[in-house]
Amino acid sequence: MPEIAPLVTLDHVHEIRTFFDRQYATFERYWWLGENRYSIELSVHTAYHAQLLSVAAQRGPGCALDLGAGEGADAIRLAKLGYHVDAVELSAVACEKIERFARTQRVRVGVRNEPIETLDLAGACYDLVVMNGCLHYVQDKEQVLRQVLGASAPDAVHAIALFSTVTPVPAEHAVVPVFPDEEGGVVEHFYQDWNTRLLAYDRERRERSHPGFSPHVHSHIKLITARVPSEARGR
Repeated sequence: MPEIAPLVTLDHVHEIRTFFDRQYATFERYWWLGENRYSIELSVHTAYHAQLLSVAAQRGPGCALDLGAGEGADAIRLAKLGYHVDAVELSAVACEKIERFARTQRVRVGVRNEPIETLDLAGACYDLVVMNGCLHYVQDKEQVLRQVLGASAPDAVHAIALFSTVTPVPAEHAVVPVFPDEEGGVVEHFYQDWNTRLLAYDRERRERSHPGFSPHVHSHIKLITARVPSEARGR
């Protein structure tokens, strides 16, 4: 008998929203505790974020979508590079922070307080899409990726970082439903025909960046890739 696909529901969304509302309300800065958080200088960032900023600068100002934007560090940096940025974030507390922090940096970021699984992107066309740390909270990753693809320019760039299954989800993160992906799994397969700019497996990295959490270990898949226009694919 053929395998039956697991039922995908959105029951976990409320749990995730409640958890992150509490975390963002408790701590003034939950992500990006260092002073470099809004810098667009490549030398002060990790290899992944430096590559993202480099590709974004080369791609040129346009429209960018930041899914699971957190407190808005990625969105604000892109706005500093001249992009019109839409930031989508599940936590209402985080959305308020994005707007407030963007004002302190003298940039504007459009903020949408919505789950990415039910986001309406009809009529949108983004040159750059960032999904940094959000897809491991999404059960049906392919459905979200197809939705985002439909709102992407023919030569769009997508940048993704999510938990991989190489390391078990640590207790600090397992307090809410988490859905890591395998190395070479759903996400990478979705982008197999794109032009990969960066693919890195960050395995068993020590994590100390979030306040209120004890040091723990987890692994990431990090991917930056450019869409190949259909005309070029057919050559």
